[in-house]
Amino acid sequence: MFAGIDIGGANTKIANSDGSIADSFYAPLWRDSTVLYRVLHQIRDRFSNVEGVGVVMTGELCDCYKTRREGVISISNAVSAVFEDAEFFDRNGRFHRAIKADPLAFASTNWLASAKLIASLYRDTDLVFVDIGSTTTDVIPIVRGEIKAKRTDLERLHAHELLYSGILRTNVAAILNRVVLNGKAYATSSELFAIAADAYLVLGDISRTDYRCECPNRYAFDDDEEAKSVESAMQRLARVVCSDLEDIGDAGAIDIAAQVKNAQMERLVNALSIMKERYGIERVVSAGTGEFLIKEAVEAVEMELLAPLWNSRLAAVLPAYAVAKLLSECYC
Repeated sequence: MFAGIDIGGANTKIANSDGSIADSFYAPLWRDSTVLYRVLHQIRDRFSNVEGVGVVMTGELCDCYKTRREGVISISNAVSAVFEDAEFFDRNGRFHRAIKADPLAFASTNWLASAKLIASLYRDTDLVFVDIGSTTTDVIPIVRGEIKAKRTDLERLHAHELLYSGILRTNVAAILNRVVLNGKAYATSSELFAIAADAYLVLGDISRTDYRCECPNRYAFDDDEEAKSVESAMQRLARVVCSDLEDIGDAGAIDIAAQVKNAQMERLVNALSIMKERYGIERVVSAGTGEFLIKEAVEAVEMELLAPLWNSRLAAVLPAYAVAKLLSECYC
């Protein structure tokens, strides 16, 4: 059995190659340089009897690192200190134990691990692989088993293959530059008053348990239960227009939440439409914590959503599962 680790800036996700382990640890790298070491030691206890450990990362983008190169090296050093024989997945889809020759080749490769696994599982089907996580959305075209997506985040942003918007951590002000309430348009504040998780909690698309990140004003509450209540989420949404809930009412907060969802939906529908036209693709495979949004977007663009070959637990940590499976195949 092999293990997979996906190290993001906010969350570190794990899975093993047989799918019996799938978990996520909230580990904000920007806040504490030692948090990754602590989490990796916890993970080592979960993976005491594995033949190998495969690693992908996106955490190198954290602003606690001066450059992405520094981030890759720092993260790989932390992993290697805990898992001596860890193997890192590069942008060419290969595993390496040493990354120093070209550190940036290992930057932001978690989506590629998932795409490579999916390409092998659906090798006779042209499809778009969509993974919506807490922070980003991947929209990956795969034609006749070939991954057509670009290999860097910069290029993928240009090609509509990377939408830097997710269902939990994204600032509402980055999603909406204005909201409409009672027929009037209002500019939004650019402060970090509310995040996407607040909108989806208010709309009932996620539960308090699914709210797996800190809310923007966590320090104002005694505990997470109060901080992540629907009322608190509505209050944060009201702040987006420099108001309180008593000013715009529950209906106003719900309206803002719906506009957040609509805006994210429009971006995803646009990206899917581009892939459909560019490659003639009609089918979609989904993963991530935002699968509910993918389903609605697929219906809107009149594509077909294929049944996934994994359960919802693995869908939420698919890059970790994929890198574990891919590493296991290397040793077959």
